[in-house]
Amino acid sequence: MRTIAIVVALFGVILFSKLYLAEPSTADGQQVVAKLVHDNSLGSMKLSDFRQTGGKEYILSGVRVYIMTFEGSVECMNSPEQATNVVFAFDRREGTKVSPMRAGDRRIVKGAIQFEKTSYAWVGQPM
Repeated sequence: MRTIAIVVALFGVILFSKLYLAEPSTADGQQVVAKLVHDNSLGSMKLSDFRQTGGKEYILSGVRVYIMTFEGSVECMNSPEQATNVVFAFDRREGTKVSPMRAGDRRIVKGAIQFEKTSYAWVGQPM
């Protein structure tokens, strides 16, 4: 009888963990932005700082969505004579001229990431 109770309890925990996922963490957001920075700059820039500034969960057409806002800084890793001019989709400074960055330069970036709940995890992409 005791074995049956343990099996039922274990099954309940597994079922609950499949149905419920905690909100995405700051580390989840940092991972999404770091990958985007690396991919868009072809490895010449890295995310040097990341801070979640807010977040809210919504249900849109039956799908759980979490919007995370963030602020961070991007650092240029090029050699001093090379200049890199990358404008990120999440950087909301539209209409302003973004100057090229040289090795060691840092740029503040702000934006939002949209996470969508799948069966087993949250999948995020910059907005």
